Amino acid sequence: MKNPFFSLPGRRAALGRIAVAAAALSSCLQAAAQGLGARPYRIVVGSPPGALGDVLTRLMAQKLGEATGQPALVDNRPGAALAIAADFVAKSPGDGHTLLLAPDAAMVVNPFVYPKLPYDPLKDFKSVALLGKASVVLTVSPKLNVKTFAEFVQRAKDKPKAINFGSGGSGHPTHILMELLASRVGIQMTHVAYKGTSPALQGLLAGDIDAIITGVVEAMPFIKAGTVIPLAASGPEAKEIFPTLPQFKDFHPDLDVSVWFAMFAPAATPRDVVTLLNAEINKALGQPDVLKKLGEYGLKPTPGPTTELDQLIRQDMARFGPLVKSLGIVPN
Repeated sequence: MKNPFFSLPGRRAALGRIAVAAAALSSCLQAAAQGLGARPYRIVVGSPPGALGDVLTRLMAQKLGEATGQPALVDNRPGAALAIAADFVAKSPGDGHTLLLAPDAAMVVNPFVYPKLPYDPLKDFKSVALLGKASVVLTVSPKLNVKTFAEFVQRAKDKPKAINFGSGGSGHPTHILMELLASRVGIQMTHVAYKGTSPALQGLLAGDIDAIITGVVEAMPFIKAGTVIPLAASGPEAKEIFPTLPQFKDFHPDLDVSVWFAMFAPAATPRDVVTLLNAEINKALGQPDVLKKLGEYGLKPTPGPTTELDQLIRQDMARFGPLVKSLGIVPN
C-alpha cells in the first residue's frame, strides 16, 4: 500500500497539519512570553541577606528583570532549614511570577530530616533551571589555635565533642556537609544550629562556635581579613580559589562534595512558561558579567534543560537519604 504522504493530496494534508501545529505552538509561546513580563516577580530564598543563596538570588533577580522588563523582588524567608521558603512557594499561584531559589538540601535532604515536611519536592514543584555547583570551605576561629586540617582532626580526636561547629540549621547543607566530614574522618563534634549561615558565621567571629563549613563567597571576606582560618575546601572551583589548601576528597573519596543551587516554580506553573524561564536563565548563565560573579562566588554554572535537574534531584535523594538516616540527623 502506498504511503498517502507521497501523494499530492497527502502531502498537502500533512503540511497543513504541521502548519496548524506550528501556529498553535507559536501562539502558545507568544502568550507565555507576554506572561513573563506581565508584572513583577518574587524570588523566594530560604537564606538571610549575605548568605550564598541570597547573593545568588539577587544576581538572578537582576538578570530576570533585565530579560523581562519587570522588577524581580528578592523575598528572604530563612528558617526550618529552608522549609519555610520552599513551603511558601509550593503553595503560591502557579503563574510563573513566584519562584524559589534553593540549594540541594531543600529538595533532597529535607524529606529525610522532617517526618512531616509541609511540601513534597517531587509533586509540588516544577524544575526551572539548575544554576550551578558551589565550592565550600571549612573555616575555624583563631581561638581554636589550629592552623591545618590535620591539627583540627587531631584536636577533635583528643577531645571528642569538645569542638562546636555551627550550621544554618538542622538538615541545612552546612550541617549535612560537616556531619559527613566528621563521619568520614572519624571525629565527633557538637552541633550548634543557627537560623541561616550568616548568623552562624557571626557566631564563629564571636568565638561562640569553633568551626563551620560554608560557601566560599560567605567566608571569603573573613578569610581575607584574617578573622577566620581556612583549613580545607571542596567543589568544582576549590583548587583554583585555594591552591594551597587540601581538598576534602584528599581525606576520603566520599568527600568530593559541593552544593548545587536551582530555580523552581509551583507545580501548577504552565510548562511553556517554565520552558521560557529556563531559556532566559540559561542565557543569563552564559553572560560574561554573570560568569565573573559566579567565579567569585566559587560557583560553576551548569545551564541545561529542566530534565537534567529532575534527574539530579532523584539521584541525590537516593544518595543522601541513606546518609541522613545513618547519621541520625533530626530537626532541632
